[in-house]
Amino acid sequence: MRSRRVFLVLAATVIATFGVPAVVAANSTPTVVHLVKDCGLFNGAPSSFCTITVSDLEALPPGSRIVYLGPVLDNAYFLSSNVIADAGSNGKATGYCVFNGKTSSGLCSFWKGTGTLAGFTAIFDVTVDSSGLFHLDGTYYFADVATMPDTSTEDVTLVPRSRITQRPL
Repeated sequence: MRSRRVFLVLAATVIATFGVPAVVAANSTPTVVHLVKDCGLFNGAPSSFCTITVSDLEALPPGSRIVYLGPVLDNAYFLSSNVIADAGSNGKATGYCVFNGKTSSGLCSFWKGTGTLAGFTAIFDVTVDSSGLFHLDGTYYFADVATMPDTSTEDVTLVPRSRITQRPL
């Protein structure tokens, strides 16, 4: 019984000192990334897409597409959509984008993928330049898919709110 108490005290001390560990460990270092996409063929229908024209991410080369699935694709001032980053037969990544046409700014995030994009995790700030090209600037890493929890069947440990730093909007 005493050993159980000692174990609980040690476990509580470790948690208090280091916080609750994140469930997903990254097997690569977060890396700065820049993409440019041309949305000249985007028509507002489900499966509309933009084409990546510039990329410093080998797994998502120029010619890859960002496919928009909705739900909000047909509003001239606002987009909110599930997306697929499609690198062709090399891989795909699942994500979500929101964009405000009035301020020409938005955010895209990706959290899982297949093929060369397996474990792809990224957050991009999205802006539009004067020629109408969209710039995605952010960081990415590839999560260790072998240790990722199956969130459809397991509880996921969340980082305590007190450990999250928020960036002002």
